[in-house]
Amino acid sequence: MHDEREDYQKFLAIEPEKQERIINAAMKEFLGGFKKASTDVIVRDAGISKGLLFHYFGTKENLYDFLIDYAIGIVMKEYLDLINMRQKDIFDSIWQMSLLKQDLSQRFPAIFNFLSCVYLDAKACPAKVRLNRFKEMQTKKFADIYEHCDRSLFRDDVDPQKAISLIQWALHGWADSKTDLMSPETVGEEMKEKYDLYLEEMRKYLDILRKCFYKGG
Repeated sequence: MHDEREDYQKFLAIEPEKQERIINAAMKEFLGGFKKASTDVIVRDAGISKGLLFHYFGTKENLYDFLIDYAIGIVMKEYLDLINMRQKDIFDSIWQMSLLKQDLSQRFPAIFNFLSCVYLDAKACPAKVRLNRFKEMQTKKFADIYEHCDRSLFRDDVDPQKAISLIQWALHGWADSKTDLMSPETVGEEMKEKYDLYLEEMRKYLDILRKCFYKGG
């Protein structure tokens, strides 16, 4: 029986720049769903031959499955695991998470959208267990950040739990209005410039929220 993992090892042995080019092209193409994704588009955007793509992955299904595991692994390693859980200031925690997400999105512009789309893709059913486990872990990590923040920093006349909920709602709503900045179509220096503007605006909102809810503003 053919072992796809041997092919994956061949892929992981090539130069990182080429790996990331193939991964980014594939993640971007799969945003439209597994069935609609075209390997012709992937190889064109990655600048490789179709034969080489199938040499590494064998089938479109194997490529998709590899990408799911790869995306989960890289988000865990280079985002979730790097969050400083000892940080007790909720605004500093949010800021750190934003910087980590920026760094990862610079390398893999489509990674977060890709994982979100996989949840909605019927073809991803075999991966649902892995994805659900990852989602639960991510949800718990974020919940722990909010749960264990230093509530003594909040004003005495403010209910910390309600304030935390308002902070979450405000930032989620604002982030949803900025989804164009996170488009996988935007790469390289253009993405960095857009993300820098995003972070600059986010910092201003965090400062306003801090003044509203913290002692001494």
